[in-house]
Amino acid sequence: MPIEGDVLKLAEKYSRNSELISEEQLSALVKLFEEFNQASSAISESYRALEKRLADLSERLESQEHLLSRTQGFLSSILAHIPVGIIVLDLDGRINLVNEEAQRLTGIRAADAVGSPYGDIFPCDINVADSALFTLVNGPQIDPRERSYKSAEGETNPVRFSTNWVYGKDGKRIGVLEMLEDLSPVKDLHEQMRRRSDLATLGEMSAQVAHELRNPLAGVQGFAQFLLEDIEEEHAARRTVEKIVGGVRDIERIASRLLEYTRPLSPCFSEVDMIDLLRNEAELIHSEISAGNRDIDVQLMVPKERVMVDCDSSLIKQVVLNLLKNACSAIDTEGTVKLGLRWNLLRNRVNVFVEDDGTGIAEENLDKIFNPFFTTRTKGTGLGLAMVKKIVDSHDGVITVRSASKQGARFDFELPIRR
Repeated sequence: MPIEGDVLKLAEKYSRNSELISEEQLSALVKLFEEFNQASSAISESYRALEKRLADLSERLESQEHLLSRTQGFLSSILAHIPVGIIVLDLDGRINLVNEEAQRLTGIRAADAVGSPYGDIFPCDINVADSALFTLVNGPQIDPRERSYKSAEGETNPVRFSTNWVYGKDGKRIGVLEMLEDLSPVKDLHEQMRRRSDLATLGEMSAQVAHELRNPLAGVQGFAQFLLEDIEEEHAARRTVEKIVGGVRDIERIASRLLEYTRPLSPCFSEVDMIDLLRNEAELIHSEISAGNRDIDVQLMVPKERVMVDCDSSLIKQVVLNLLKNACSAIDTEGTVKLGLRWNLLRNRVNVFVEDDGTGIAEENLDKIFNPFFTTRTKGTGLGLAMVKKIVDSHDGVITVRSASKQGARFDFELPIRR
């Protein structure tokens, strides 16, 4: 910017080439340039302040965009993985969103549905309150009610279905939301409760029957035993009487086991080394196998360190031995039985498994094998696995089975490590 000296030189130059400038005019000119300098400095400072403010605003905007992007990512992730099926359609009736749970429940892929008219993907009657299209066309939202869909695997999925309007920032409707909640766990729980109620009733009735049987059974056994003692070895009727005595003993054994099953369990918890327990049961079953001249390899698969579990050792031994005997019985002549343990301190759980490569369990029997009196063996009572489940339940544990016909079976039971 020009300063006062420059102004004087300029005035002198102008006075030589033109008419003279008065002192007043010269002073006014100097003052004008000074004011111009001050205004220029103020403008420069304002410009620098504006630049700084714009830089701050840009930084804040970038930060807000990053936060908005993260929030949108979180919301998208939550919406995608929330355990409720979500289907959204716009005011034109086209599907805008189908989350993962909705895809699982309906069997419809999002890639095939998004952008398509709702009615093309989910054929429906717009006058029947069972779809989001009904709400879009007629207005009323649909309160929760039950309906079902076919999954991609062909299974029927019962769901709790409802619809709601979606509103924009201005309060205007922008679409319809359809929500689907899987009812399968609820229905499974109801079925389990019904079965438990039925089993409890059956247990009470069975206990009464077993108790009533034992008195006349003792009389029959006594008289048959006296008769057997009076008949000579060579007598033709002796074999028949021996069968009667053996049959009565079998009935007595079944009645005793039935009473044992119906009797309430009261486990005596103490700290038990589960590795030692499994090793002892493996040695016991190996001795029984050797005595029966069968070629079955029993493999123990456990960690080297001790695994201490709060349980009733006598009851858990009964569980392990029963599962081992069942595994050996499923093998015709030769095979392998694996007894193992895995543990997880973080989950406070220990898992024991018994696996065989025997005949396996038919798929239609998998949900029945823990029921009392269910058995596929000619000499079985159907109370072994029922008792196993009762013991595991009394320890707040869970027992499961995986199997297929001719492909072996695997039983897993899980117990809390600490109480």
